Amino acid sequence: MILPVSFELESIYSESDFDRVIAEAQQLEKSVIIVWTASWCRKCIYLKPKLEKLAADYHRRLRFHCVDVNNVPHKLVTRAGVTKMPTIQLWKDIKKQAEVIGGHKAYLVINEVREMIENEDTL
Repeated sequence: MILPVSFELESIYSESDFDRVIAEAQQLEKSVIIVWTASWCRKCIYLKPKLEKLAADYHRRLRFHCVDVNNVPHKLVTRAGVTKMPTIQLWKDIKKQAEVIGGHKAYLVINEVREMIENEDTL
């Protein structure tokens, strides 16, 4: 079986989208990675293909979604506690369990996200 090299992160465009994604994950007993980005954020643009490769590694275990903070109500961004771009969060059982704020080198961010995923069972 050939595995994909990368997975496109599925976009979330509204609060109802976000709530649906979180609820579906809980029903499937899976965790969700939510990547919060902004179109003006150079680090976000640079990081996205690397996160898509990571999504390919973990696509059977959890779901990956992306939110552009410019395309959703600010209320949702506030509700998720996002203050910096990019922010990568792990949601499990309808709650944010962990997050990585990606203001440093991409490979370090990816390592931190991989570690967050690997440790999800202890959350």
